[in-house]
Amino acid sequence: MVMETNDASAAAEILAVLEAEAKAFWEKDMAAFSRCWGSDTFVSRGGWWPRGGVAWQRGWSEISALIRSHFAANPEVNPSAQEVRRENLVLRIGKDMAWATFDQYAPATGEDDMDMPGLSHETRIFEKRDGRWVIVHVGYLLVG
Repeated sequence: MVMETNDASAAAEILAVLEAEAKAFWEKDMAAFSRCWGSDTFVSRGGWWPRGGVAWQRGWSEISALIRSHFAANPEVNPSAQEVRRENLVLRIGKDMAWATFDQYAPATGEDDMDMPGLSHETRIFEKRDGRWVIVHVGYLLVG
């Protein structure tokens, strides 16, 4: 990991949010997933994957509606997601904003609406709100 900060505590908090959001996604836990995100109209999520092409959502209401629909269509906890690994993590932390980039490797999970097998290049932007870090942007590009 390349970390450009002297604040190991902030880095640990941000990495915990990154892990918690991924865990909540694969466990289909909307409450836990929501705690990882800012609930603003400007938060965003976008990227590209073969099944859906270019995808873009802006605002928590749009993002949460999409995630809820995925969870409803695929309600079972997916244990294969425990095999996801991240490499080449770069983390830059400022006073109240941080960003991370990494390569993510995931297995095929068998859930077409949520499956992103193989390599994806990922970006996360975080803001510190009321003493805790939340995600305000997710970017992904599935290489396969």
